Amino acid sequence: MTRPASLTLIAFALAAGQLHAADSARCDRACLEGLAESYLAAMLAHDPTKAPIAPGTRYTENGVELPLPDGLWRTLGSLESYRLFVSDPQAGSIGFFVKAQENGAPLLVSTRLKISGRRIVEIESLAARLTGTIGGGPSSQPRVDQLGNAPRPQFTATLPREQRHTRAQLAAIANGYFTGIENNTGDKPPAFAADCLRLENGSQTTGRPLAPGATPNSANFSCIEAFALGYYREDTRLRNRRVLAVDEERGLIYMGVAFDHDATVRSYQLKDGRTNTVRNTAPWTWMIHEIFEVNGEGKISQVEAVLLSVPYGMRPGWSTGEHITDPQAAHDHFKEY
Repeated sequence: MTRPASLTLIAFALAAGQLHAADSARCDRACLEGLAESYLAAMLAHDPTKAPIAPGTRYTENGVELPLPDGLWRTLGSLESYRLFVSDPQAGSIGFFVKAQENGAPLLVSTRLKISGRRIVEIESLAARLTGTIGGGPSSQPRVDQLGNAPRPQFTATLPREQRHTRAQLAAIANGYFTGIENNTGDKPPAFAADCLRLENGSQTTGRPLAPGATPNSANFSCIEAFALGYYREDTRLRNRRVLAVDEERGLIYMGVAFDHDATVRSYQLKDGRTNTVRNTAPWTWMIHEIFEVNGEGKISQVEAVLLSVPYGMRPGWSTGEHITDPQAAHDHFKEY
């Protein structure tokens, strides 16, 4: 098994599975995915009693705690076939992305469920409305849905045992992505596979073909090229990094994170000499659920994210998960939780 040297940089153990009783351990992949489907069916029926939700379970939607049924539990109109699961029997957790319709408009929903005794005890969701706007303003990229009806095959393939990585290794690799983005100068790009492709809210944001006569931006480069050129420097703080579900068999890790932009970076020079100008004039934050697929060589191959703009500095509403401290947050004396 190839083990990147960067894996030694994070000295913590993801021991979530050891913290849960045998009941949750008995909920295997099929059990977890079955509970996720029952949850979705109950939401579609606008009736929480149709899912095994434990009394007192908290539900948050876009970082805000809501009673059940409220929010999407009232407005969800239909579910499409797309499902991307990260099943974690060891931790009694499952994270998933689904496509849906809300009052006739498309949306992409990410959800983390915590399971105990085959009952749902925590619900954390983000709902990205896939309209022609992003973050409340016009999108710089056409909102083209490229998810299709099923996940990319890399997300569902089982890795040979000798190519699998431990929970701690997968967390370190994914954290290298966040560390690479934060205040990026292009000097230390993360470990990306040659086939790396990133979709955010269902739209391609790496390797996008350049339109004739257009000026290239970060979306027109490969994963490693965009990082190596020094894009994303305006992402000034990546905090609340939480490991929420890990699937070692498939090399998947589901994480929560907040991207802060303090609006002090107005423009910067890329490695190729071009100047990149930041359009947003006020501080703002992305709240994100992100799934990484790590190949047998320990490199990030596929990335998929559900994200939305929230008030600057907003916290996710949960401290659940294995925490990875953000050095910039510590430097800024920002209280992450």
